[in-house]
Amino acid sequence: MSRLLIIDDEANIQKSLALFFSEKGHEVRAASTMAEGLALMRRFSPAVVILDVRLPDASGLDMLEHIKALSPACRVIVITAYHDMGTTIQAMRLGAFDYLHKPLDIDELEQCVKRADHVPELMAGPEPALPSPEDDGSPNTLVGNSRAMRQIFKAIGLLAQTRATVLIQGETGTGKEVIARAIHDNSPFCQQPFLTIDCSTLMDTLMESELFGHEKGAFTGATLTKRGRLELAEKGSIFFDEVGELPPALQAKLLGFLERREFTRVGGVKTLRSQARIIAATNRPLEEMAAKDLFRPDLLFRLQVTTIKVPPLRERKEDIADLVPFVLQRINRELRTQVTRVEKSAMELLMANRWPGNVRELINILTKSALDSRGPVLLADAIKSALSLSSTARPTSPEILTLAEAEKQHILQVLDTTRWNVTAAAQALGVTRPTLRSRMARHGLARPAGS
Repeated sequence: MSRLLIIDDEANIQKSLALFFSEKGHEVRAASTMAEGLALMRRFSPAVVILDVRLPDASGLDMLEHIKALSPACRVIVITAYHDMGTTIQAMRLGAFDYLHKPLDIDELEQCVKRADHVPELMAGPEPALPSPEDDGSPNTLVGNSRAMRQIFKAIGLLAQTRATVLIQGETGTGKEVIARAIHDNSPFCQQPFLTIDCSTLMDTLMESELFGHEKGAFTGATLTKRGRLELAEKGSIFFDEVGELPPALQAKLLGFLERREFTRVGGVKTLRSQARIIAATNRPLEEMAAKDLFRPDLLFRLQVTTIKVPPLRERKEDIADLVPFVLQRINRELRTQVTRVEKSAMELLMANRWPGNVRELINILTKSALDSRGPVLLADAIKSALSLSSTARPTSPEILTLAEAEKQHILQVLDTTRWNVTAAAQALGVTRPTLRSRMARHGLARPAGS
């Protein structure tokens, strides 16, 4: 157990806390003022300080600054009866380990002291410092030493030297766009633009204009001629994110471009050419969709010149050991944390999780845990808390719908509510009538007889 200093001008709190923690095996001292506290800091050298935010001779925040100056490694738990946001923010900014409100929950305080005690034990323990992976700061770096990732690295190297169309398949959060950017960045055309089209967010008419451009007066609001992505990309790359969401009309036009490398702006008559490379990605089973006439088989054939299949993180857990130090290094740089070690049980929790959100979820969990650990060691308690919060946002039903099925059910529900009034349903869904009719056709939704 550690040396514990209690600084609080309320005698009953001093005595009760001193008695409680002494019985738990801590060596305890107490002070009522900042002057007494600083004197004890020099003589007693406590590992943990419980500090009231209001003292007779000074502010507890001033005391906190003095404590951190005298002993940077000392963990300070600030307590207060005043629940104001500014003081809490300032205390945490000045380096408080935690901030608890009065009346104190003794169990919560004990757990907080245990966590504060735990950090130096870990720093002196057998856990080695994290390796410093090579990181040039590029957001498009892939990490992993599994067989699957080594194959992907080789594929990127081969594809970077060609202009072949690429289809990247994998679950959400596996890093499909990072792979696309790595292909572009390692190609001879890396100085050319890399442009993204998110097929799941744009309406049909907007997407056509984004891709091919439009002439002035082509439609209401087209006050100027606009160059599309195919022109703007020049000899660079265009990344179609979630290409499985591409509307049928756009599928046909993209197919035409891939076959002839020619296109026409919306409202235009002049035939234009583009040398832009097409890289597409999807988390949907395009082969199954093509078999059900939900995606054009001929377009799938054109996109599948080369396919990269990215495995989910649960199928390559050996990569977690490489991903953790790499991600933490970036978190340290971007958020000014200083995590250099990972508690053994924390790494065990990371290895045991199934990671339905894949690498993206791992990054989110590590970010939250690094902030919650408030020190140089990534704590198992912080990982548990972050995983618990993450799991509460996931569906508890055993039936998990695909995005397409969820969209179909939602559209059907709105149509039923509006008694199959397509205009009213489109307004309720926030889309145009043509877009809604396109989605209805995609999902095979037809007006029931008598409705």
